[in-house]
Amino acid sequence: MREYAFEFNLRAGLLVDARANFQRVLCCPILSQCTYAAQDGECGISSRSESTLARFRHRPAHSPYHDAVLTGSMAKMIASTIAWDTKLIRVGLLLSSILFLYACGGGGGGSSSNTPSSSGQSVSQTDTTAPVITLTGNSTVQITQGQPYTEEGASATDAVDGDIDVTISGEVDGDTVGSYSISYTAVDSAGNEASVSRVVSVVAVQQSDPAELTVFADGMAGAIWDLGFGAYDQAIGYGTCDNDNGDACSSITWAIVADDERGEVLEVSRIANNQDAGFYIKTSSPYDASEFAGGTIEFDIQIISGDPDISMKIDCVYPCTSGNFNLGVVTGNDWQTLRVDINDLVAQDLNLSAVDTGLVIWPTAHAATVFRLDRVRWVSNPDADSSATGDTSALSDTWVNPNLAGPSSPTSYTGYSLYWSDEFAGDSLDTNSWNYELGTGNNGWGNNELQYYRQENTTVREGLLIIEARQQQFGGRQYTSSRLTTQDKVSFTYGRVDIRAALPKGQGIWPALWSLGANFATVGWPRSGEIDIMEMIGGSGREDTVHGTAHWQDSGGVKRDQGDSYTLSGNATLADGFHVYSLVWTPQSLTWHIDDIQYHSMSLDESEDLSAFQKPFFLIFNVAVGGNWPGSPNANTQFPQRMLIDYVRVFSEDGTTD
Repeated sequence: MREYAFEFNLRAGLLVDARANFQRVLCCPILSQCTYAAQDGECGISSRSESTLARFRHRPAHSPYHDAVLTGSMAKMIASTIAWDTKLIRVGLLLSSILFLYACGGGGGGSSSNTPSSSGQSVSQTDTTAPVITLTGNSTVQITQGQPYTEEGASATDAVDGDIDVTISGEVDGDTVGSYSISYTAVDSAGNEASVSRVVSVVAVQQSDPAELTVFADGMAGAIWDLGFGAYDQAIGYGTCDNDNGDACSSITWAIVADDERGEVLEVSRIANNQDAGFYIKTSSPYDASEFAGGTIEFDIQIISGDPDISMKIDCVYPCTSGNFNLGVVTGNDWQTLRVDINDLVAQDLNLSAVDTGLVIWPTAHAATVFRLDRVRWVSNPDADSSATGDTSALSDTWVNPNLAGPSSPTSYTGYSLYWSDEFAGDSLDTNSWNYELGTGNNGWGNNELQYYRQENTTVREGLLIIEARQQQFGGRQYTSSRLTTQDKVSFTYGRVDIRAALPKGQGIWPALWSLGANFATVGWPRSGEIDIMEMIGGSGREDTVHGTAHWQDSGGVKRDQGDSYTLSGNATLADGFHVYSLVWTPQSLTWHIDDIQYHSMSLDESEDLSAFQKPFFLIFNVAVGGNWPGSPNANTQFPQRMLIDYVRVFSEDGTTD
């Protein structure tokens, strides 16, 4: 049997250091036994129990008093102690119940900062909750290369602080393909931090696959061009020779030949008879080529011998045509790829919905020439509009009519009658009289000019024709301007031309009012002849001088020039106001005038050398930027620059003007 020695020591032990002592006492399985000491182990005892137990010591097992015996005095003392401590026991039981939960882990264990203290006061709660960040927009964004990235931002709220600020970090390079991370961070007043991110992907521009229309390849015409190969020839009254290799034409022949590099190619031969003749590939059913608007006509060409200056056109059911388009000189004797912007042909009245030739081509001067063709095709440009950058408006917003003064000219002359005029009284260019020449021409229009000619740089406004040169990226060039012609619409032989204009200025600016022989498309330059009614080259010390010049080719094939200039008096420039630039042309002479002051005259004898000036001419108005003569713009050149034209009037003398 177990032997026990009891100690009723609530007063001495139960209430002494509850945390240190009762933590063991209260872990006893039976609360009422929390002041006993067991032989086979201690449940827990107060620090003061040992002295009390000295009076009630457990007898050893070998004692002659094997059973525990309490003497009468002991019993009285125990009874007195129990009676005196009854109240303390009750209090102890209540307190022990509370502390039992605390010490033994009952009732949720652990410390709470909001638990009432023994004094009844509340302990402050610690904020450990981070803010919540909400992105505006999506967490993943995709933009196309070249597009700007627009940051949509984010907001943050906190359970304690409410709305708080968000810090944004990271950058997106919209010009560089890649993945970019934008970070959003918020920190509350307690130092709790939250962070989210947005991923921005910059993707390359997706180019649509262009469509191709084969005109000639592998020795054969494409399926659409069922009439095959043919030619027209002035020598046989502009008759044709279709699919006979040119047997019925005296000026031109062709054949399929074997090329060492290409296999079967077309070889076209011209003789030197000065007759208009061109090779073509034709269809019997007009073809709707509208899908190729903004695209190109491309072909490979090799000059075998003769004149390397080549021209082409596209026809669209007679009399519809693009008109003649000069490709310039094909340098060298190797195969080269030439490309023609279809929009340039459309600007010259090509109707894409009724095309009936895939290509018409000839040596510009109709000289003895042999050339080869391969891989003739039309290529679409599904992303044609993406090539344009910068301002595309018809007239920049900086325009203010300067209301310049200056000389004018009469509306009639004795011995003359008005043949044709344009007073620019409407709000758009009269396309019954004018054409837009577009693009960069061959070798910068033969002068290494820097501009791209566009329709958008021409405006008719407030009674003025305005041609505006801009510093603007377009078509691979850094400048744009306009070039207008009356080719195939208005031409004249002899008479008087008056043009009232105010000129632009600045280094590298080159305005011109001039004319070419109407046969330019067939005979080329300078054989066609050229009359420069007015030219001015911008730059310090040069903007007060007008130049008038004639160019032609003599019978020996040598280019000739003759001209002179006129300089204003004082410090005036040709940009300060309007002046009238005039040409008086008779069968005997050419004379140049400014404000009716003649400053140059050129005799036209009846020699073959000057025969170009006995034929019709058409007008050209343009503002070039850069080139061999004026040089390039510099840091002092201001843009935009404008040529203002008040009117152009052509008078005929005695009915001689055509």
